[in-house]
Amino acid sequence: MDDFDRLADDMDGAGVELGRNVHGLVRSSTLRTEQIGKARAPVLTGLLRSSITSDFNGGPGSDVISGETGPNVSYDHWVHNGTSRQAPQPFMDQAADVVEPMFYAAAEALGGQVLDG
Repeated sequence: MDDFDRLADDMDGAGVELGRNVHGLVRSSTLRTEQIGKARAPVLTGLLRSSITSDFNGGPGSDVISGETGPNVSYDHWVHNGTSRQAPQPFMDQAADVVEPMFYAAAEALGGQVLDG
């Protein structure tokens, strides 16, 4: 058995556990981004902050697992990106900047676990 065959066997055996771990990683990273976005969102009435929610697609056995978070009010784009009269307040970009490196490091560690057997 060559290295490629061993890797394929390792990946087949890791499927269920890896799916659960990836699902957990996507979920926790999305919720952490939501939490940081809410903390950094500017507050006048609180509507913008309270509109930040998360949605998830796929489960541990799915081919695709995704999470999305962000505000859902009519003016969120203008607060986040700014206007000709107001500077940008990129609260969601800031949240993503915090979470993204942690997500990639954790995903890399999961990949390493599969390769290490």
